[in-house]
Amino acid sequence: MIKIESNKENNTHRILLRPNRSTSWRLSLFFIGFIAVTCLSIGIAFAFLGATLILPFAGLEVLFVSICVYLVLRNSYRQEVIIMTQDKLRIESGIGKSEKIIEYFRMWSYLLVERPSHPWYPAHIVVTSKGDRVPVGDFLTDDEKEELVVSLETIIDSFNKDRIISD
Repeated sequence: MIKIESNKENNTHRILLRPNRSTSWRLSLFFIGFIAVTCLSIGIAFAFLGATLILPFAGLEVLFVSICVYLVLRNSYRQEVIIMTQDKLRIESGIGKSEKIIEYFRMWSYLLVERPSHPWYPAHIVVTSKGDRVPVGDFLTDDEKEELVVSLETIIDSFNKDRIISD
């Protein structure tokens, strides 16, 4: 998901990037509960028939599925925020909050789109400045990456146009 906010007065642009969320926490808890009830009821039934060794493995299965669902959902709350002003380019990334903040001078940074050699592989959008390379939006779909590149080019052109007019 790409969300762009522009403030024409300050000439500031904020781009919010988030992966698509296929489900919510509530629906995931329902899924884990359904798996738990199913596996544990089968395990308890076999335990009554004398196969008690199945019960710990049913519990491990529920634990494993719960951990996997948690990790996938946690990763879906990852986000990146790109803030561009006339002078600065700031990239904030993290899960739920800004855990990593990178700031560059906008005039010394540029956008690089690395196209894959094979159509099965995704394209990569990289912001580079003074030898540093920061990948941006790796979790986006190909169409969203194209939209991001077009939006960034439009924003950069608006900065350059304002610079030419004011000089």
